[in-house]
Amino acid sequence: MAVVVTEQEFQEWQGSRVTKAFMKAVDNDREWLKEMLLVGTEDDSNLRGRAAAVTSILRMTYEDLMESAKENRDV
Repeated sequence: MAVVVTEQEFQEWQGSRVTKAFMKAVDNDREWLKEMLLVGTEDDSNLRGRAAAVTSILRMTYEDLMESAKENRDV
């Protein structure tokens, strides 16, 4: 069953204190990942994958969410 999210709901979610705190934590994780990649570790591919996922979360737009819903029928 698809969950319909309106653009207004998405904007309200983005403005939420909880969402802002979550995004800050995710951004901090991204910065840590970048530092680890600069230092060089044995598992760079894992770090790169995590960094890509984190960046995707931070850049998510309403349009991205709707496109994902069309592709996956899960949202």
